[in-house]
Amino acid sequence: MDVAAEHYKIKVLLNDIEQPFSLTVKRNSNEERIFRDATKMINAYYNEYKSRIKGLDSTAYYGMVALLMARMYIEASDAKKDLETALAQFEKEIVAYLEEQK
Repeated sequence: MDVAAEHYKIKVLLNDIEQPFSLTVKRNSNEERIFRDATKMINAYYNEYKSRIKGLDSTAYYGMVALLMARMYIEASDAKKDLETALAQFEKEIVAYLEEQK
């Protein structure tokens, strides 16, 4: 299959940036939804910061959004690791219990 046929372009617009971003996404995937949801999230946080903290330039607002998103990513990654550790421990306990029952 032609690689170009497996992908298509979408455009997303971030606040205070005049030109939309052109992104290539894979057909039959959830990439477009993810990019559009991410764009909405970025714009919402940008607007929130801009309404609460007056007088900064757009670079500062986007920097604040980037830090927030990075923090959210790290927290989610840490939570995933904690969950994986807990599940591994739970699996060990189940295996031990089943071995005792034999």
